[in-house]
Amino acid sequence: MTRRIPTMDEFKKTDSKRTLYFVYCLIGAFFVGLAYTWSVLQSPFIAQLGGDAVKSTVVLCYTVTVLSSTMSPSVFGGFIKKLGTKKTMALGSVLFGLGYIVSGFTTSMPLFFVAFGLGTGIGSGFIYPTIMGYMANLFPDKRGSVSGVIAGVYGGASIVLSPLLANMIAAKDIKFALTVAGGVALIVIFAVAMLIQPVPAGYVEYKCGAASGAKKVSKSVYDLSRSQMVKTALFYVAIIAFAFGCTSGMMVISQVSSIMQESFALSATQAAVYVSVMSFMSMSGRFIWGIVTDHFDKYITLSIICGLPIIAMGVLSLSGSMVLTVVCLGITALCYGGFGSTITPITADLFGSSHVTENYGVMYLAFGFAGLIGPQIAVKLSSGGDYSKAFLAACIISVIAFAMALIVRKKVKAING
Repeated sequence: MTRRIPTMDEFKKTDSKRTLYFVYCLIGAFFVGLAYTWSVLQSPFIAQLGGDAVKSTVVLCYTVTVLSSTMSPSVFGGFIKKLGTKKTMALGSVLFGLGYIVSGFTTSMPLFFVAFGLGTGIGSGFIYPTIMGYMANLFPDKRGSVSGVIAGVYGGASIVLSPLLANMIAAKDIKFALTVAGGVALIVIFAVAMLIQPVPAGYVEYKCGAASGAKKVSKSVYDLSRSQMVKTALFYVAIIAFAFGCTSGMMVISQVSSIMQESFALSATQAAVYVSVMSFMSMSGRFIWGIVTDHFDKYITLSIICGLPIIAMGVLSLSGSMVLTVVCLGITALCYGGFGSTITPITADLFGSSHVTENYGVMYLAFGFAGLIGPQIAVKLSSGGDYSKAFLAACIISVIAFAMALIVRKKVKAING
């Protein structure tokens, strides 16, 4: 069957509509950002499912959620490719929304793992990476900035959603809060999926050509498929840099409420303020580092966001000051946000635009590793509000990430001459 070649009119129509599609995707990213409200939900879930005796199991479920989210783009890669952008997002919205609704009602741990661990996890894994891949192809001339804004809204949504959920839980209960949140997320994201349109074949090349007279679009080191990418040494060095680099940030984002409550005797409502502060820092990092990535060396940016948490986590391992804790957690969250905005342009830069959505899905596994390790470090290496050992472990992991980032930059410079 002969593949139809898109016309110039279709390219121009996409040009005229892409800002609108960007807005739609921003709205979708905001509601899938419900995934970042775990710090507010953890304690109510523990109480609902059996109390302190099940704390580690409940935290493990969050780890399953993160792993489901980050692994699903790779595990279901062929299925997602067949479905396409619209159907993948629509299916994801149903899994995501229903996962939250069911989680609010269940007192069964196995059903909680199915609904929250797999439902919301796979749902967000279908939605967010699809949006990022879609944006990378829709805005090949502004990948860093656009990725940063989308990632910022996704990560920063909890600034609004965390206090809302905390207040709804306090005023009513977790059943009411998650029925409202899950229902609204399902409807809105499903609507976004129906409103956006696929990017025409050849549009990336068209935009790169159009940009050549104004702004040079970054040339890829390679142009590799997923199977080719995973056979390169560069892939493993890069994914380790992202995975280890994200770990300290994932620990902060997922456990900041517990850290502030246990270390400084704050109430859940007071600690929710710091959840919002860290979400704001993460969101700001996505905006800031995304813009920096578009205008400066991507690999220096990666080295910086891997390097700063070394200092922040090192200080925290030695100091019990509340002010220093908030400052260092904020710096770590700021850098964590940078991974969300740099991973798409760096993946495209290292391995090409032709398979960026598939390759991004594999690179996204880095966040799964961080989601597995980060929260567990905080839980297993803390005792009675003392997180110094957890912070020291995060510091060491950040050192490894920084070393890998430097190696990536060295390899890219060697390839480019």
